[in-house]
Amino acid sequence: MEHTSTKRLYEYWDQVRNGRFAPNRFEIEPARLADILPDIFILECQNDLSYRFRLAGTRICNVLGHELRQQNLLDYWDSTDREGVQSLLHTAKTDGAGVVAEFTGKSTNSAEQADFEMLVLPLVHTDNAVNRMLGSIAPLTHHYWAGTQEIRHLTLTTFEFVWPDTRPPSPLSSEPPVLLNEKTPSAAELRSRFRVLEGGLSRQQD
Repeated sequence: MEHTSTKRLYEYWDQVRNGRFAPNRFEIEPARLADILPDIFILECQNDLSYRFRLAGTRICNVLGHELRQQNLLDYWDSTDREGVQSLLHTAKTDGAGVVAEFTGKSTNSAEQADFEMLVLPLVHTDNAVNRMLGSIAPLTHHYWAGTQEIRHLTLTTFEFVWPDTRPPSPLSSEPPVLLNEKTPSAAELRSRFRVLEGGLSRQQD
């Protein structure tokens, strides 16, 4: 985790979680995150094909150049990365992991690119199931054109799972794994692009 917003949100989520699989959606208090609210989003995830933004902070919308509400996060990636991101989000949802990913966003009007860090964390919402996710998107690089051009094409560069209690917790349900096709990166390819962090921030240096 590199960005301050990423670290702050993870620390708060883990505090509210308090040793459980994931905190409840209604336990999240926006006032406790006032300084980073512009970087925060909430996803609705009723199934593995749709992770729609219910809320998206103003800074995220500004830097990507458009309103994200009701947009499907998966639609921002090409076919290969889309299914890789889908698999990562499924793991977060079913195994209680945090996902930290770095990606490159490309302007729709030019070849301009910018780098971002994204954090996604599970939330229990209804029926004792994870069907909301809390996250943040923050730029790792700043450019003069940011906010003046739309960014809709994202390319995954690196990612990692963060297990808060050093190992995967007991799942909330026996939901089957995502079915991936031949275009999905292989396990070896995925492993080459992430590292597992045991114990979350407690083992990292600022």
